[in-house]
Amino acid sequence: MATRLVQIGQDQELQQRLAAERARLREQAGLSSPGHFHRPVERAFKAEERNRVTILFGGFTWKHEDLIRAVFQGCGYNCEKLPVPDVAGFQTGKEFGNNGQCNPTYFTVGNLVQYLQFLEKQGIPRQQILDNYVFFTAGSCGPCRFGMYEAEYRFALKNAGLTVFECCCSRIATGLRPSPESRG
Repeated sequence: MATRLVQIGQDQELQQRLAAERARLREQAGLSSPGHFHRPVERAFKAEERNRVTILFGGFTWKHEDLIRAVFQGCGYNCEKLPVPDVAGFQTGKEFGNNGQCNPTYFTVGNLVQYLQFLEKQGIPRQQILDNYVFFTAGSCGPCRFGMYEAEYRFALKNAGLTVFECCCSRIATGLRPSPESRG
């Protein structure tokens, strides 16, 4: 009985075919030349930009958002609460975000992307949006989802074409202390 199996005579030939197939599959999956992850370079929000840059924030309770607004405005910042997220914002978050995020992340990042798209539809050029708005949110460190929110927001913003949009995270450990780079 004849078989249709590939006949391989030597172990070396088998190893060559396996290596070739692995290389083909890695190339197909986009893994042919994996590189080390580096945090993307962002435009820093500097103290001297306070009078022209607007801090956007959302995803908190209304009480926390009112408190954040009072603190920022009391320190001389322009700030604006994002609208209350809706189902369309959730869908936008799912469209641009990672699969498997938690719902608060989908709602918050989707709402942010929607708002930035709204500003663009109002006639504000994208570069002006990137130069004159930053997003402030809470964050943490570590491997839990709360520690990954900032990366998830950045990922969704990148997918929405807003790669260099600035995200500022208040860490539980450091709070709002200014960094050595004289951030705004």
